[in-house]
Amino acid sequence: MDSSMIIKDLIQLDMQVENQNDFFAKMSEILFAKGFVKETYYQALVTREEAYPTGLPTQPYPIAIPHADAVHIITPFVAAVRLAKPIAWCEMATSDVWHDVQLIFVLGFIKGDGHVEMLQLLVDNLQDQDLMDRLLNAKTVDEYYQEIINIKGFD
Repeated sequence: MDSSMIIKDLIQLDMQVENQNDFFAKMSEILFAKGFVKETYYQALVTREEAYPTGLPTQPYPIAIPHADAVHIITPFVAAVRLAKPIAWCEMATSDVWHDVQLIFVLGFIKGDGHVEMLQLLVDNLQDQDLMDRLLNAKTVDEYYQEIINIKGFD
C-alpha cells in the first residue's frame, strides 16, 4: 500500500473540538482550504456519519475513520488527527454504542484508490498498543507522520 496518501500537511495534533460536528466543521474547512474537497464535503460527511457511523472499537484505543462519498473529493488523502481530548463517536454498524475517540483518520478516496486495503491496513495496525501510545505521545507533526508512514504494509 502506497503511503503517499498520508498527507503530512493535513496532520492535526491536539485539535480542540467539543463534539463530532465541531470536528467535521473544522476538518472540512481545512480540507476545503487546501483544495482536497469540494464545498459539499461538510454536509456529505455529516450525512454519511449519521447513516453509517465510523467509530471502531480497536483495542487498546478506539479510533474513527470518517469519510464521504468520492463525488465530494478533489484529491485523494488520508488526514491523521489527534484530538486534545477524546470525543464521543458512534461505533460502526450501531446506533447506540459510543466510544471516546482521540485518534481520527479522515479518509478521502476516489473510486479505485484502494480504500478497502487502506482501511484494513489502518485497522490491523492501530490495534498495536505500542504504536497507539507513540501516536498519542508524539510531540511534533514530523514524529507523528513518521510513525504513520512506518506502519507495516506501507511501501
